[in-house]
Amino acid sequence: MPVLGRDRSGVLPCRVRLAPWAENVARSLHDEFGADVDLTVGFLHFPDRTPPHLSPGLRRPLRVVDPNRIGVSLARDLSVSSGHTVRGDLRVENHTGSRIEIRTNGQVTASVVDPATGSVVGGFAGAQALPLVVYTVQPGDQGTVPVLVGTASLVPDVGYAVPAGEWQIEAVLDLGGEKWRTPRLPLTVT
Repeated sequence: MPVLGRDRSGVLPCRVRLAPWAENVARSLHDEFGADVDLTVGFLHFPDRTPPHLSPGLRRPLRVVDPNRIGVSLARDLSVSSGHTVRGDLRVENHTGSRIEIRTNGQVTASVVDPATGSVVGGFAGAQALPLVVYTVQPGDQGTVPVLVGTASLVPDVGYAVPAGEWQIEAVLDLGGEKWRTPRLPLTVT
């Protein structure tokens, strides 16, 4: 029989974070260890699906980038299994007379959006490195910027993972310190 160790502070419960596809693993751990484990599956607490507390800054609405100045589209269609993560590329077209610089950590991270309501329903629930990587697009040119899409649910009624269906994504572009939202782009969750 496994023995549950104490966390670094020596105090139970131990915190365990699981991928959004690992609901069955969470159920097994909860059945075996009960209150000795504090489980999170994706973004939501297990077993009650309590959502995380988001700071007001994360919910601040941003303006959509002007397509007459900067065009944003997917370099290829994106499809991902529910509870998993996919990487793709955004195609960025510079219609301005100046160079644009997109500040990233090596990629932009997209949120999953309900196409009917425009509400954010999910995203990537893991850790990321934070180096500064700048992508530059010259006037009249186009470039690609990597995008990370996760399907961890933020909505308790949806479940721990965004379910199969046709969804949309949007990401924040940091254009030299000024933040803009991409247009909504299609995502298929299988």
